[in-house]
Amino acid sequence: MTVRHIKSDSVKINKDEALKYLGYKNRKADEATDKLLNETISELQEISELKYVYRIFNIKKENNSISFDNIINIKSKDIERLFKDCEKSAVMAATVGFQVEKRIKYYSMTNLSKGVVFDACADAFIEALCDLAEDEIKELAAEEGCGITFRYSPGYGDVPVSHQGEILSALNAQKLIGLTSSDSSILIPRKSVTAFIGFSKAGILNKTNKKSCLDCNLYESCGYATEGDGKCLTN
Repeated sequence: MTVRHIKSDSVKINKDEALKYLGYKNRKADEATDKLLNETISELQEISELKYVYRIFNIKKENNSISFDNIINIKSKDIERLFKDCEKSAVMAATVGFQVEKRIKYYSMTNLSKGVVFDACADAFIEALCDLAEDEIKELAAEEGCGITFRYSPGYGDVPVSHQGEILSALNAQKLIGLTSSDSSILIPRKSVTAFIGFSKAGILNKTNKKSCLDCNLYESCGYATEGDGKCLTN
């Protein structure tokens, strides 16, 4: 088990990523929005408590089911396909902390515009934190002569969010990084992520295996969906 507490100013929030969450897509922010983004990013870096934990599991695949050392067990054609060249997987959880959640709630009641921007920037922040964890996991995989798959989170494709509790328990996430889930499997704090990353003997992920919105069962209803490959903005 590996646990990291990261200094918030060492993780860069991508403003372009935040703008995507705001629905800008390829449009540039106006001067007022850009100023609000900068203010929000500065505030986020002051109050965030960036933490992540991950654990490496041996995996067994059989009949569209994936077992992670018999501790986490998931029935998923998507993960079985993604992990077809994998014998190990990292399972990770990351969070930006409760203060971010409180601040979003505060602004949603006192300054709706800033609340929306704060929410989008927090999404970009947790994404950047997950990228940092993924880079560390990639280095571990490389030491074993493997590449990694993209990270795959519950709620995407055919993996239900009901596995969140199982994942958090396996990672001892409540004790190590203060992350829990509700009875409806919503992560608490909300700006948090769990994910699987396979150690691929095939090396780096090839283009045909990239995560695509078209493969997701939320494609028809997702406001962030695109027709091409790319980073999922809902994980």
